[in-house]
Amino acid sequence: MRILIWFLFVFSSVEMAFAAPTDICDIIKIPNCPGVTKQMRRTTFPTAPTPATAAVLNPSNVSFDRGAGLEAIAQAKNPVFFSIASGTGKMGGALISGSLDNSFFGNRVPELNEDIVERSANDHQFKPKKFSFALGGKLIGNRKAGLDFGVIVKRHSEIKDINPGAGISGRYGMFHIGASVYQDDSWIDLTKYSYYTTSYGKDSLADKFTVKTFTGGFRFHNLAVDVGSITSNPEFFAEETKIMLYSAAYHFKNVLLNVAYRKEHSSAPVYKKGELEFEQDKSAFFASGQYSFGQHLIMGVNYNYFLLDEVSLSATLFI
Repeated sequence: MRILIWFLFVFSSVEMAFAAPTDICDIIKIPNCPGVTKQMRRTTFPTAPTPATAAVLNPSNVSFDRGAGLEAIAQAKNPVFFSIASGTGKMGGALISGSLDNSFFGNRVPELNEDIVERSANDHQFKPKKFSFALGGKLIGNRKAGLDFGVIVKRHSEIKDINPGAGISGRYGMFHIGASVYQDDSWIDLTKYSYYTTSYGKDSLADKFTVKTFTGGFRFHNLAVDVGSITSNPEFFAEETKIMLYSAAYHFKNVLLNVAYRKEHSSAPVYKKGELEFEQDKSAFFASGQYSFGQHLIMGVNYNYFLLDEVSLSATLFI
């Protein structure tokens, strides 16, 4: 609750410095302005399936739509992943309850092999114990071009360090591009396995590293296509981790469809068919469908959002 109050106070204080233009879709409820169109209004990465997905990768991708929004992604046997967003038209902010680490659109961070097997066999998401706060503003915005800037802070509940980052995104005509860089933490609990505490001589392993992201693509009418990358170099891994994302989104009336392909090069093993595979190159597929119930509610179904070959449900409520 204290974090929520802090977020609302910071955002409301900063937004007073901006004069917000009015979006016609916020005034007139007309058929060609369903809620799913808000998912594709970002300057860059319009193919991200949810606002939180885009904002975590690049804080300049926060939603600038006027009002507030609550987003939730629910999967059986797991806590709900949620975020709160608010926008004025020229700036936006998001408070995100977790992290996308070790999920389809997120970075790869270290885990013990035993933990990977246990949680994957039980369809449990990776739990990074982090929260993120992103704040962005429009520097340029018109029909022909756009330029946005954003900052982000991340905090791990075990390490308790504040990790900063920044991102920028630009659009010219039908083409867009974005990049971000931020500091991040990983933390591994060794106390579950006595042989690890004996081997390392400590109860946990912590690491700090830099994450860089890049996205670029185009939007043509109702179709958007993106290519993105996420790179990092945690000390736990033998070499740099690089993830490539290829994604597309198509909007038709009240329906938004998203598909994506993830290609990862890392030292981390993956769980397949009941056992770990230690291939450095691995791939995964994602798909989702979302439907607008008017302007204010979006419901969706996602496949493989958490890299568990699972089905999850998403909902976004705009106020």
